[in-house]
Amino acid sequence: MFAVQLDHAIATCEQALLQKGDFSMACRSLGNLLQSIGWFREAIIWHSRSLDPQPNSIEIYAGFGALYSKQHNWQKALAAYQQTLKLDPNYAEAHRSLAGIYAHLGQRHEEIAYRYRAVVLKPAWATPSNQLILGNALIQLDKTKEAIDCYQRAIQLRPDFYEAYYNLAVAEAYQQNWRAAAAAFQKVLQLNPQHAESYYGLGKLAEQADKSKLAATCYLRSVQLNPKFAAAYFSLGEMLIKLREWEKALPVCYRAAQMNPDLSWAYNNLGYALLKHQKWQAAFSMLCRAIKLNPDFAWTYYHLGQVLLHQKQWDKAIAAFLTALQIQADLGAFYPRLGCALRRKVRHMGMKPTIQAYRRSIPLKSAYRTPEFYIQLATRFVQFKQYAAAIIFYSLALVQRTQDQQLRSQLQQTITEYQRLEQEISWHRQEIQQNPSYHWLYSHLGNLLADQGELTEAIELHQNAIVMRGWQSAAYRNYQFTHDWFTHNIDTWESYLKPFTNYPNVHALEIGSYEGMSACWLLDHVLTHPQAKLTCIDLFFQESFELNIAQSGSAHKLIKLVGDSHAVLRTLSSETYDFIYIDGCHLADHVRQDAMLAWRLLKPGGLMIFDDYQWIDPTHPGQETYRGIDAFLDIAKHHLAIVYQGYQVIVRKLKLPVKPIAKPQKTLYPSSSNSNSQILTRS
Repeated sequence: MFAVQLDHAIATCEQALLQKGDFSMACRSLGNLLQSIGWFREAIIWHSRSLDPQPNSIEIYAGFGALYSKQHNWQKALAAYQQTLKLDPNYAEAHRSLAGIYAHLGQRHEEIAYRYRAVVLKPAWATPSNQLILGNALIQLDKTKEAIDCYQRAIQLRPDFYEAYYNLAVAEAYQQNWRAAAAAFQKVLQLNPQHAESYYGLGKLAEQADKSKLAATCYLRSVQLNPKFAAAYFSLGEMLIKLREWEKALPVCYRAAQMNPDLSWAYNNLGYALLKHQKWQAAFSMLCRAIKLNPDFAWTYYHLGQVLLHQKQWDKAIAAFLTALQIQADLGAFYPRLGCALRRKVRHMGMKPTIQAYRRSIPLKSAYRTPEFYIQLATRFVQFKQYAAAIIFYSLALVQRTQDQQLRSQLQQTITEYQRLEQEISWHRQEIQQNPSYHWLYSHLGNLLADQGELTEAIELHQNAIVMRGWQSAAYRNYQFTHDWFTHNIDTWESYLKPFTNYPNVHALEIGSYEGMSACWLLDHVLTHPQAKLTCIDLFFQESFELNIAQSGSAHKLIKLVGDSHAVLRTLSSETYDFIYIDGCHLADHVRQDAMLAWRLLKPGGLMIFDDYQWIDPTHPGQETYRGIDAFLDIAKHHLAIVYQGYQVIVRKLKLPVKPIAKPQKTLYPSSSNSNSQILTRS
């Protein structure tokens, strides 16, 4: 009964307001009705409004909303407050009241939106804690900018509110405002030096900036402050693995796996760390556990395959690698290891029995037992010179495509390459037995075997060869080189780099480092003065590079710069380096650009060394290395003197006041007619 009377009284007031009738009488009637049921506070408000000479429409509609809310008539209350906001979008009380109604209705998104608007209009309504809570709610609704606004107001109200600074840092990180996030985390630590979560946040920022050492330091401090911080242990383990600090990584990865028992990646990391410690059985166990938790991660199968290879379980290793390739077939690192396992299986069983066995049963899901997938694998194996593996999969494809002459031709070409390679390996072994002092035989055989995944024997062969060449320290330093494309240059380097040997403050630059053979030789023979330095640029530094540099005992002299050489070279200071070695990407365009950018960095009188002048890459016709070198030599001919030209080219930067080198108008390369040496092809 009262609800009907209230609707009628409000309708009368609204009509009087709209038609400019006797609004005071309508208000008194509504006040009397409210007084009759004991709503005395509301009755006083409406009796007071009857005395206003000019009714305030905004307050009237807000009053309607308040009466409907008190009656729990939410829809009419919403309509009244919405009408209020039509008249005045900045009426803070209406926003706050709407937030309350939506809270009753359980409509969280609308509640927070109106509550935020109310606080923006009337900041004094919210305490620092209210602002923090509202900011957290906005974060949950992906309203990060609004959340940042709340956190900042909380800090303005309470400058020592470190929780607000922390949440502000997290929100800024969501927005990729890295500097602002770092500043907020640092402010937290000024206010609360024991705040483990802020060190963790700084670690994530450092990780995002590819500052792995700084990230590891932050994560370590985080777990020191909070030994139960599972996420920090996991992240610390990841960084130590990335830094290849295996001794430190292993106990951390153990702890991370204990604290994250349902996280597949934690067991993958632990398995990988155990693999690096050659604890094969324990690694096998952890990797299997990782696969059980997540059977769809390719790298776990890859690591498992590596363990099984070391255990000489060829069939299981092959199955693990094939599973990885079914998940992600474009990962190039997988093909040499799988190729090695298949080659060893062929060596054990023979080629035909291996193919027959896989015709009957192959460890692939039925969806992948197709000629298309077999050809895809075989093609990649050929690219990696894994001819035995390629033969197997071309043969399996041919079973289903018996009339495919192109496929048959590809198979025959691969068989020919496989036979040629096996004969070459056999010939080198025989020659070494007959001529054990011919060091180049060891180098060539080592390169061939390394390409086939026979890394242990390849490393031993290269150690023998480089000692024979006079690099005696390589033996007791136990360098681990799987390939050698460098030592044939040692005589030339000894001659032309002699003026820099054991000289103070010599600074060299190397573009392209691979396993660090040339870098280690320089550290052992040229950059021997305590104040000498070597800067290396590479897209990615191999794990073997890190290990070899550590073995040199001169890692403190080395500066690593990770990234594309063209981008990195632009950031370096002019006339900094005494000699520069260019051995990065060998395509002509890239070599020329490396030289152009590096020339500015070379001191007058310094040397620039180009590698592989005589190497031909048959897969990139027209982009032969010598073309890029010749193009640069032609552009800079008035600024340099050629001091050596053979498989490598060495030029000296003239000590003359000359103008900068002009950029070429076109990418045109002169012929090699000015070369004094024959162009060679690297096998």
